[in-house]
Amino acid sequence: MLGELEANGTTVLCDLEAGIGTVLRLLPGQVDLILVVADPSAKAIEVAARSVRIAASRADVLVIANKVRDETDVETIRAAVGNDDVFAVPEDPAIEQADREGVAPIDLDASAPAVRALVSLAERLASGSRRS
Repeated sequence: MLGELEANGTTVLCDLEAGIGTVLRLLPGQVDLILVVADPSAKAIEVAARSVRIAASRADVLVIANKVRDETDVETIRAAVGNDDVFAVPEDPAIEQADREGVAPIDLDASAPAVRALVSLAERLASGSRRS
């Protein structure tokens, strides 16, 4: 099914389970870009670093530093994953509030810092740019 979508020039974005299992099953050339998401916790950073090492042989990789409080969090993730191209999404109470209310964060507060970051990420991906 994904092959049919690709033939029509459709972009498919999948949110897959955390961990390295899905990345291990990918063959080189099956996807164009792998987004690896990591928050600044030790366990998430460790899994992200392993995922990036595996994913780099299969596709372009963009690391998303999620729920970061400051540049130190971003630098910690960047150092661990060994990838200079890290996109930061700040920790933002609006995201948690939207989740509690069952609404999209952009509908709750389009000007929230994390929402602005995610819109910027979407624009970047839609433009086909792999770099900041």
